[in-house]
Amino acid sequence: MQAIFERKPSDFMPHEFEIAKTIQIPAAQFQSLLVAPLRDYDFIKEYTDLMYCDEQNVFHCLLLTGEGRNDGILVEAEGSAYCRYAAYVPEISGMAAPQAMQLKDLLRTHWEDIHLMHKDVEVEPATIVELDEHTLTDAGKEAWADILNAEVVKIYNGYYGLQLELDKVKPRRLEKFSAMLAGYCSVSDYEKWVTEDADAPSQSPEMKL
Repeated sequence: MQAIFERKPSDFMPHEFEIAKTIQIPAAQFQSLLVAPLRDYDFIKEYTDLMYCDEQNVFHCLLLTGEGRNDGILVEAEGSAYCRYAAYVPEISGMAAPQAMQLKDLLRTHWEDIHLMHKDVEVEPATIVELDEHTLTDAGKEAWADILNAEVVKIYNGYYGLQLELDKVKPRRLEKFSAMLAGYCSVSDYEKWVTEDADAPSQSPEMKL
């Protein structure tokens, strides 16, 4: 028989947890993690902001697993790059974190007078008068796929009005996208990217980005 023995364990009481992100790494790398959990790992360091213990003593953690494996490790690094707090999970089926919502998922709803903000970098947003799944042409959806695939962090009323905070996208691209829909692009680009029945932009599409 086999079991995991901890050196000088403080207790064996289970803790509540929430999985902030599921990460699959190469099987060999996962095996190294199992053998040496106190070593620093870049794939842990990259997501230190997602791991913490909140006021209700709930661990917000990563679920790490290897390619082709059904087991995993819950990690709450507490600002470090190693497994400061960790739990081995023999079977991870059904434990994966929910997929983050992307901007394109929100466009099934019609939005008016919105502003696209970046999670980490301050940008100068232009007011997007209307935006939904019909605003862009097929060419527009292809040209601005990185914007549509941006991860939605939160939706709130802020300084500019209704604001959508996004991540996993370049800040400058957010500014260009908003400016394009406000008409700050060439006429040919606007006609190529925006559907004909979309409302006219607040500015004439004359200025190239």
